[in-house]
Amino acid sequence: MNPRTQKITLSAMFVALGVLFPLLFHVTGLGAVFLPMFWPVAAAGFFLPPLSCVLVGVATPGLSFLLTGMPPPPVLQVMAVELAVLAVTVSLAHSRTGMPVFGVLLLGLVTSRIVLFAAAGSLGSFLGIPPRFASFAYVAKGLPGVLVMLAIAPLLVGRLKREPVFMRRKKHA
Repeated sequence: MNPRTQKITLSAMFVALGVLFPLLFHVTGLGAVFLPMFWPVAAAGFFLPPLSCVLVGVATPGLSFLLTGMPPPPVLQVMAVELAVLAVTVSLAHSRTGMPVFGVLLLGLVTSRIVLFAAAGSLGSFLGIPPRFASFAYVAKGLPGVLVMLAIAPLLVGRLKREPVFMRRKKHA
């Protein structure tokens, strides 16, 4: 497959999964606590270059909002930034360091949670919630999802890396 075509195809797949996963999680009652939109966006970081990751991170909540009405503004804007930071951090750490998948994912999640903490304060002000409380509440709400991702995602990424469509990925600078 042509590398450009592969990037476009994988980007579209990760965005589609980022829209589908939250629907499945909400139908089963698991909701946003397990960060269902984060899984495919974080996975994109292991298989796509940084610019594609930024696009996946921004497009995923945007398309989800257009199709399902979720996440609602202004959460949409915060998630777009947070997911873009997650994906690009994973992409850069994966391609430029020798860190294992767990370490790369941990770095990406911590970085994105820091961005969320900063952004949630302004979101709290907008919603009439004390900024510090909003920051801590938004970060704490996603901790179960972070822990489950750290436990399961390295196994999934390892499995995906053995699939032919993902094996052709070249390291990006």
